Amino acid sequence: MLDQPKTAFRDWRELSQQELDDNYNQNSLVPDNGPYRERKVRESERARATLKCILDVPYGPTLKEKLDIFPAAQKGAPIQIFIHGGAWKSGNKSDVSYPAPVFHAAGASFIAVNFASVPDVMIEEQVRQCRAAIAWTYRNAASFGGDPERIFISGHSSGGHVTGMMVVTDWEGIYGLPADIIKGAAPVSGMYDLEPVRHSWRNSYLHLDEERARALSAIHHIPATRIPLVIGVGGGELQEFQRQNHAFVTAWRAAGQECEFLVLEGKNHFDMGAEFGDPNSPVVKAILRQMRLA
Repeated sequence: MLDQPKTAFRDWRELSQQELDDNYNQNSLVPDNGPYRERKVRESERARATLKCILDVPYGPTLKEKLDIFPAAQKGAPIQIFIHGGAWKSGNKSDVSYPAPVFHAAGASFIAVNFASVPDVMIEEQVRQCRAAIAWTYRNAASFGGDPERIFISGHSSGGHVTGMMVVTDWEGIYGLPADIIKGAAPVSGMYDLEPVRHSWRNSYLHLDEERARALSAIHHIPATRIPLVIGVGGGELQEFQRQNHAFVTAWRAAGQECEFLVLEGKNHFDMGAEFGDPNSPVVKAILRQMRLA
């Protein structure tokens, strides 16, 4: 593991179009991610079958705005909210119940967030919906025994991007909620600058322009509010995903913010998603330390 950002990555502007496209295409490195998905679905089904859970709780007015809640055994427990990945265009809360046993065993409540996907909505609406889920959790934590003053969030891949957007949200100005409503966050294998993404093949369905890409890039909106981060990336991931995470760590720390940075050597993008279901994962251990549950 490494806790110092590297600087040896190529500037994305120096990549050919094919190289850039490949760097934002997980199939170029892992042609078949089916076994990873099958394992997630299987372990998520097991989690819902074995743990107390409150499913399909609405947090907003649209059909997609629902939560699955796995309450802690004790009242007043901290809360971990997980934002799923899927390249902004796929995924579902039902696919990401699998971390619930890990956090339940540690004494936390776990929430999996559902939200609408591109192209049915734009990324801005995904961000809005996830903000609404956090606001709902703060206002309704007591209904499932959670502590509204100990809300933590995490996400993987495009969920890591959205997690980044959650920590740069103006919670006071938009919702009238405490600026530090999020006590800590763990974006893993995310993207924090959408400008290179805009120039890749992904823009065929994201339809970003320069202004929107910047507005949706957490690296350009680091807040003054102190929010500690755990950032993780696999040492076996695509170079652009590694570069994005190293760059965000550097920017976050340069702004005087706290960040624990984990590079898991040999792990690919899908391995990093699976880490959330492993109680022995360095990522999970770091998150539990952040939550003061280690």
